[in-house]
Amino acid sequence: MAPIEPPENMIRIGQWQTPSPDWLPPECRDAINDAAADAEAQVATALDSIGIPAGRSDRVSGATLAGAGIGGAAGAVVAGVPVAATGAVLGGLIGGTVGGIAGAALGTVVPVPVIGTVTSGVAGTALGAAAGAAAGAVVIGVPAAAVGAVAGGTVGAGFGAGVGVGQP
Repeated sequence: MAPIEPPENMIRIGQWQTPSPDWLPPECRDAINDAAADAEAQVATALDSIGIPAGRSDRVSGATLAGAGIGGAAGAVVAGVPVAATGAVLGGLIGGTVGGIAGAALGTVVPVPVIGTVTSGVAGTALGAAAGAAAGAVVIGVPAAAVGAVAGGTVGAGFGAGVGVGQP
């Protein structure tokens, strides 16, 4: 099966398609579409090779990819967001403590727009908490999102394949 060309200004992953958002560069949209179309063509070709009729294999591969994409996105959000939030809280606490101690050791005052002047300990706490929260969210949130994406994508692909097989 040759890769399927999506409609103009659309993102197509298997049987699922949506208008491309305005903020997404055309190069990214095209890369998504190319990767999805190539994967769909490879799945359909594999199904053809084991004796599934060509039209049916096209429907099954399209439904499988759509299920994998939707399941993967859902899995990443469900697993990644709560873990990233936990990482942000823990990282913020650790970063704020370290930053506050380091800032207090300086023993100066820092001018802050709108607020006025604050001690270097307070400034260090705020900066450390912000940096720690960002680092904590990334360090434990990204791996959790990846695991969730794989699990959700696997379940979604299985569901999509079942839906595709059930199509006439």
